[in-house]
Amino acid sequence: MRRRNAALLGAALLVGGAAAAWPYWGPPAGRRIEWFAAQRVEVAGARLLPPHEVLQASGVRVGVNVWTDPAPWVAALRRHPAVAEAEVARGWPRTLRLRIVEKTPAALVQAGVLRPATADGEVLWVDAGRAGMDLPLFTGRLRVDARHRITDADARATLAETARLAELEPALMARVSEVRPLSRTETRLVLSRPAADVLVRGGIGPAALVRLRAALDDVAARAAADTTAPAVRTVVDARFDDQIVVRRKS
Repeated sequence: MRRRNAALLGAALLVGGAAAAWPYWGPPAGRRIEWFAAQRVEVAGARLLPPHEVLQASGVRVGVNVWTDPAPWVAALRRHPAVAEAEVARGWPRTLRLRIVEKTPAALVQAGVLRPATADGEVLWVDAGRAGMDLPLFTGRLRVDARHRITDADARATLAETARLAELEPALMARVSEVRPLSRTETRLVLSRPAADVLVRGGIGPAALVRLRAALDDVAARAAADTTAPAVRTVVDARFDDQIVVRRKS
């Protein structure tokens, strides 16, 4: 019995030692074994980009050894203009998983063709028609430099405020079809439901947003009740500290 226990203990130590040493000698050894050739490559996190474009940008190919150093693939993915972060993981025994985090667009801008733009004014050179991006259209003055950066301060401020409101009030921003700067600190939101132009100043707070929601609900209720009146857009001015001003657009 003692011999058997000793043998089992020795085998366990051998397996444990091999497992502990694998991170050191395993990768070089594994790269020489054809059985570790990747048969499957998975892509996760791609919404703006089609998966095949992510795969192409990475340089990963089916058949590459899964023990290949992933650092060059990760670096290649991070160089893509629409990718904020990336990683490559192994899925045993013969799978590679590419995971990316894309940059978040705030609105669509006209830069030759429609392109998504981020809150900090970076125009993403991707197809705006992909993934059914439900984003408002920026309709103000716009200049884009050679690095695909928006140079107009008013435009960048409006994009930043649009992104902030999308996080605070996603239901409201889902109804916004256009955003336009009135100045560096004020933005016009064009709503489709109800038909209204909402004027906000940068950094509008939670209390003012509560009042704005109530005002828009009232505008929508009045429009639904008065079916005989001609359709007229309403201006909802939320730029004041303690009140919402509602008027018919002239």
